Amino acid sequence: MTSPSTRRTFLKLGVGASVLPLTGYASLSSLPKRSVSGRVRHACVGVGGMGESDMGNLASHPELDIVALCDVDSGKLAAAAAKHPNAKTFKDWRVMFKELADGIDSVSVSTPDHMHAQVTLKALSLGKHVYCQKPLTRTVAESRAVLKAASNSGSVTQMGIQNHSNKFYDAAHTLFKAGHIGEVYEVHVWTDRPSGWWPQGVGRPEGSDPIPETLDWDLWLGVAPERPYKKGQYHPFSWRGWQDFGTGAQGDMACHLMDPAIWFLGLGAPLRIRSDGPTPNGETYPLYSEVKYEFPANKHTTRGPLNLTWHDGGRKAPHQLLEDLGAGEVPANACLFVGTKGALLANPYDHARLLGNEAFADIEIPEGVARNHWHQYVDAVQGKGECSANFEYAAMLTEVALLGNVALSYPHESLEWDGAGMRFPKRPEADALLSSKHRSGWESI
Repeated sequence: MTSPSTRRTFLKLGVGASVLPLTGYASLSSLPKRSVSGRVRHACVGVGGMGESDMGNLASHPELDIVALCDVDSGKLAAAAAKHPNAKTFKDWRVMFKELADGIDSVSVSTPDHMHAQVTLKALSLGKHVYCQKPLTRTVAESRAVLKAASNSGSVTQMGIQNHSNKFYDAAHTLFKAGHIGEVYEVHVWTDRPSGWWPQGVGRPEGSDPIPETLDWDLWLGVAPERPYKKGQYHPFSWRGWQDFGTGAQGDMACHLMDPAIWFLGLGAPLRIRSDGPTPNGETYPLYSEVKYEFPANKHTTRGPLNLTWHDGGRKAPHQLLEDLGAGEVPANACLFVGTKGALLANPYDHARLLGNEAFADIEIPEGVARNHWHQYVDAVQGKGECSANFEYAAMLTEVALLGNVALSYPHESLEWDGAGMRFPKRPEADALLSSKHRSGWESI
């Protein structure tokens, strides 16, 4: 059975027993959607870092107006307001929704991971359309809650995995659908992160530093446990490696790099997960990880199970495999499909490659078609087309990544996963890692 603490959190988030099956995104796409007639009134929650990018890309749509800006950092907020002087500004998204709910059609959520679910759930409960940065949530229970809320809301949703819409993945998908590599039996996904982008494998620093005048530290913490502010350790970007705030290298990059595996192969919930890397230290994720997934066989695979291995911290697919395929130099971030007739290397930043078969020399690599991921969302809000990374697809992709993080705490042990029941039937204590306790004052959000 699911542990009592996990079950309470799960019910509080509004999921209960009626969990939607995570089988792909077609069913959510086919549900009736509300649409906006005329210009889209949009609010940005989080306007620094990726939030600044989301704001700019959404604002470039000719039919969208930025009407509200929200950030806990007054410096970031002032910079955004200078670009959108007609927008109302807020430091607390709860106040924004209370005061301006009737004046907003759409919301982008570009906060640190630990606040994605809370802001998104509130926006969906008010009937707003939502564009949320990846990963969709910080925990599996939150992902399920967001999925259910999206299915009940009739809102248009999109997760911010812009590579999903770029020309390199489109070309790789074309090559995959052509059947060049045969039935797939093995997948390797790797990234160089964290690679100095943020700290991992470190303990909590001692002491505290003065909180900058521009930062509301309490609001930045949000649902996370209280801790002292330390300069350069959490805000504005180093939060990603800390377990209370982020989801580490896998939560960050798997949503980009595992995307082709889940998408092309039509994968659902894994059967089991095993970590063969170091364990977290209770504060941050380890410096590297190697997580093995087993998925049920389907029409794209051999009889199965399909083996997918995640590597981060600069580790890649086994050297011998790459040598056997004649891969030569491979990118620092990639997804490698190994099939009965050869292999396909998909890379979000460069052209796809076919490997391991001399016949591939005569196959032309297509250029691929790029689509604007942000504009696709705005168009869908106006009833023109659909989103390619809506929350049903996003919830599955996010959940796979987050399950890998759970497995880190049980190294060298194969964890059987019951996706329908959202539990580890043979390791029930691991269920507690599927959710987290919220800080006092934030429980009901």
